[in-house]
Amino acid sequence: MTPLYSDNCLAFQIEGQDIKGRIIRLNKSLNAVLGNHSYPDAVKQQLGQAMALTAMLGSMMKFDGILTAQIKSDGLIRTLVSDYATGGNGSGVVRGYCGLDEDASPVLGDGQLMITIDQGQYMDRYQGIVKLEGNSLKNSAEEYFLASEQLPTHLMISCDKAEDGIWTAAAIMIQHLARSTVDEREMEIHAPTERQDNWNTAKILLSSVKPTELLDHDLSLQDLLLRLFNESGVRVFTTTEMITGCRCSEKKLRSVLASFSLDELKDCAEDGVITMTCEFCMTDHTFELDKLIN
Repeated sequence: MTPLYSDNCLAFQIEGQDIKGRIIRLNKSLNAVLGNHSYPDAVKQQLGQAMALTAMLGSMMKFDGILTAQIKSDGLIRTLVSDYATGGNGSGVVRGYCGLDEDASPVLGDGQLMITIDQGQYMDRYQGIVKLEGNSLKNSAEEYFLASEQLPTHLMISCDKAEDGIWTAAAIMIQHLARSTVDEREMEIHAPTERQDNWNTAKILLSSVKPTELLDHDLSLQDLLLRLFNESGVRVFTTTEMITGCRCSEKKLRSVLASFSLDELKDCAEDGVITMTCEFCMTDHTFELDKLIN
């Protein structure tokens, strides 16, 4: 497999162990999103982490769909929305934005993380909600997996700006695979501690990764995995390319305006024109009031 350096998510498994994982690094896609907003650096850092997490989780979907992570807090970041949509041809589309309360602090306060998975009309929509554990996206994401899938999960995530002003976000996670009842009993009889020892060792190794390594543009994702798990070996699988884009459109916005009453439309109009701004890409969409009501 060609070395991957950024804007890709790579699935992997530690050889001979019941531990799988994913690693992701965002660069161009992240900067395309952050460049649309004039947030403080501390906010951009949190949004970058959220986008890396969202894209990593979204790449796990087995069918076309959209995964959305939404944070609500009483801190500077009042709301944060990041989503991932399958883009076809092994790619995923990521985007995000924040709503701020300039008078509040810290950056993330008490609140909740909500993750919604929508895989189309033929599958049930799933939504999971967890508290912002220690005001940390990392801790909340680990709690989400434990609560929603009963899978022990360990995660490292980072986002920072280089001296040249370019942002990078990256994340890596490992999970302890669930086994069938028969396999579980067999493991309890033959090697009840070996699996736990493997998991503990993998968590220690993952915790040793430094933010500078996660964000290093010159260190491929494959080489970073080998650096961490070289003793046991690591097998890499599918990769998902990350791009950015927005799903806003005049058609969708017209359907929103169609739900407004005539008085509400008139209140929204200025000089006979209604302007709606997409929070994700900051694109202005204008609609003539006369054409909407006639």
